[in-house]
Amino acid sequence: MTSEGRAAGRAGWTACQHGAMEDAASPGGATGDAGPWELRSMTLADVDAVIAVVDAAAAAQAEAGGHPRTPPTDAQVEASRDGHARFVQRDGPGAWVAVSRGQVVGVAEAVRRGSFWGLSMLFVHPAFQSRGVGGGLLEAALGYAAGATQRMIQSSQDPRAMRRYFLAGLAMHPTAQLGGKPDRRSIPPGLPGREGDEADLALVAEVESQVGRSRADDVAFGLTDGRCHLDVVDSGPGRGWVLWRPDRPVMLGATDEQTAAVLLWRFIAGSEGEILVHGLTAAQQWAFGVLHQARLTAEIHGSLFVDGMAVPVPWIPSGWYF
Repeated sequence: MTSEGRAAGRAGWTACQHGAMEDAASPGGATGDAGPWELRSMTLADVDAVIAVVDAAAAAQAEAGGHPRTPPTDAQVEASRDGHARFVQRDGPGAWVAVSRGQVVGVAEAVRRGSFWGLSMLFVHPAFQSRGVGGGLLEAALGYAAGATQRMIQSSQDPRAMRRYFLAGLAMHPTAQLGGKPDRRSIPPGLPGREGDEADLALVAEVESQVGRSRADDVAFGLTDGRCHLDVVDSGPGRGWVLWRPDRPVMLGATDEQTAAVLLWRFIAGSEGEILVHGLTAAQQWAFGVLHQARLTAEIHGSLFVDGMAVPVPWIPSGWYF
């Protein structure tokens, strides 16, 4: 996903994939009259309808951007179904849908991890954009942030989404993504670290404690997907972990930048074909150093919005779980 169009091809997101926020920027690609709408809490019965909204929005984005879109595989759809269901089960107060005439036309999903709140997804069907649906969904999801001291949102390039998040009181940090086929000659030999598994979730929690929360439960959920790998560094002065798929790191955390760089190199060493690393701000120079050495192509894409916290540095976010 090295462009808006390729980002639109992520309709089959899973816990092991990025789920960066999209407000379905293109107004085209839908037919039919948009009727009145209302908000309600999302239920498990809404999961398939939510997937359909995401798919419609992704198709409209791809068409508007003039880029081909790869439909999700059956396995991706099933994994996405599991991921959306988890929001209802794990973060029910942050899961909302907009409904018109009995049909789901928009979705917002947010996570709460202690004092941390993050907006994981906001999609509106193309036929219902620019009608206040996105703002209503965001307001509902923000209710789950009551009492939170840290808030975070990853945004697409949609100017309406970025305006909405900034006006909600979050500071804006433009982000870059780097992608392509890495130059494997650049991979340092003898990288420290090892393959990890569920037995390393305590290490994940220990490292995450430095940013005031833990993604350990989310890493455990990602490992159930079957396509994710976990690598860890647990010897020497630094400690850290990276959850990754063959085409992208899903999320990464470390105690220091040097360890984070080692983990990013370990992902590259295990990757296959073209890869993408997204959601990097100017604070993550360590990551740019690795990725430019690997001769990946950079482009500015979207923004990270934060409130009550600095941008974590030895860290790479997951769109769904930050």
